Amino acid sequence: MAQYDDAAQLDRRVTFQRFIGTADLVGDFQYLEDDNWEDVVTVWAQVRTISSREFMAAGQEQSEVTHNIKIRYRSWDYNVVNMRAVMLGKRYRLLSPPLDLAGGKQYQLIKAAEIWR
Repeated sequence: MAQYDDAAQLDRRVTFQRFIGTADLVGDFQYLEDDNWEDVVTVWAQVRTISSREFMAAGQEQSEVTHNIKIRYRSWDYNVVNMRAVMLGKRYRLLSPPLDLAGGKQYQLIKAAEIWR
């Protein structure tokens, strides 16, 4: 795993958003339009691509690119897994709760997948 001790590596602005709309008939809300989302916080982050895969879903070939988002440690008032991140016009579905790197309450790591529309 890469070293996460240099704050200068946090070189991207990432906005975390929470869902404020109504889920669709199957309970999926991650792909709904932007007016169903509300900004919670914008932070400096380091975003690294960690994997890519192709899979079949609903009879169609789909792609998923997974990323690690590293941010300064923070306490969260919301269920982070039900949130998404936005960076440079791209949207990311959060796949994991924040992981406290090295247990020192200095940085957190969140796994996310890019949402393709």
